[in-house]
Amino acid sequence: MTALRQQTESGVQTSLNPVIAAHFDKAASSYVCAAALQQQVALDLAAVLPATAPQQCRVLLDVGCGPGWYHPQLIKHCSELWAVDLSAAMLAQAQTLGCASRYLQADVCQIPIPDHSVDLIFSSLMLQWCATPKQAFQELCRVLKPGGTMLLSTLVQGSLAEFQQSWAGVDDDVHQLQLLATTEVLAQFQNLGVAVGSQERQYQVFYPDVWALARGFKQIGANFVQGRQGQGLMGKRRWLAFANNYEQYRGARGLPLSYQVLQLVVTKPALLDGVTETASIEQDTTA
Repeated sequence: MTALRQQTESGVQTSLNPVIAAHFDKAASSYVCAAALQQQVALDLAAVLPATAPQQCRVLLDVGCGPGWYHPQLIKHCSELWAVDLSAAMLAQAQTLGCASRYLQADVCQIPIPDHSVDLIFSSLMLQWCATPKQAFQELCRVLKPGGTMLLSTLVQGSLAEFQQSWAGVDDDVHQLQLLATTEVLAQFQNLGVAVGSQERQYQVFYPDVWALARGFKQIGANFVQGRQGQGLMGKRRWLAFANNYEQYRGARGLPLSYQVLQLVVTKPALLDGVTETASIEQDTTA
């Protein structure tokens, strides 16, 4: 196995988001125990592999691998598994499993591998963290071989509805990830000239109270919200108002938190016989 790396073959430093990376670094030790939703979504995505993985899959790239709990399943479908994550601590957790042959610390918008290097890309609940999703989608297409497949899952608009509505009227701050609509995600991939199959599913996690919900966010590193005015402690009055509002959703199983998950099967067109690809997909750095 190669050591954790943060540079391309030419030695150029990759662009990492240090704030998001730090949040997931802190959560690495508790992530596996706390992230029941993430595990279920990843397993549901992995269940699609037998029907979609290329028959001759040499390299499978896991982007946003986290602690790599599903790597024993992924390695069954390829000759080599490569793992990429923004967090060095998450990669260190994944490396203890020893399933991958390469572990790369990198931003999905700047993956330090050559064009057309991988046969299959797997990425579960990572893309919603990208500040420039169009650039991330282009980068995934860049590293995928012609005829290759991506299996992706990401949160879309409609997620955390109870959370959002409970904050409405308390203040005007941003309290959750700003997510793309399903139609936006599909359109951005289709504009890249790839074939896209999709399925949207709802998952729910239940908590005894909003304090347990907040702890769960922190334990999985999801307590950072881009654009929020105050990233630290909030006023007790505002927090209690939020908690009171959330009680309207309480049911027999506790307080629900809903997630809309978009599952994608993306196929890059194969090259025609005798045709050589001479240009990579144009990189657009706009969101």
